Amino acid sequence: MDSFDLEQEEVRRNKAIRGYIIRSLVKGYNYTALARQIAGALYSAGLVLSPDISKHIDYLVDAGYVEVTGTKVKSYRTYRDDAVLKLTREGVDLAEGTTEDPGVDV
Repeated sequence: MDSFDLEQEEVRRNKAIRGYIIRSLVKGYNYTALARQIAGALYSAGLVLSPDISKHIDYLVDAGYVEVTGTKVKSYRTYRDDAVLKLTREGVDLAEGTTEDPGVDV
């Protein structure tokens, strides 16, 4: 594999992880889930090597699909602080296929 192939594989993995997070929130009570639960499931599935999923949460928060509950919790601390992630209205639209995002493989 050359560097282009490795880069494309990383892009596919990132899109899959973001989609996994969205689908996990759809299944959660009131479209919510603990960041730690999602990180653990991603780790168990072999999609991540570390429970740090902050860059994926950042992407989803910046796009308006997910919000982190609590005003003091930042995405890079979601795992440690055991924050709750909540799907927004835009996130529900993404999950239902009403809108599309090339960076999220739902």
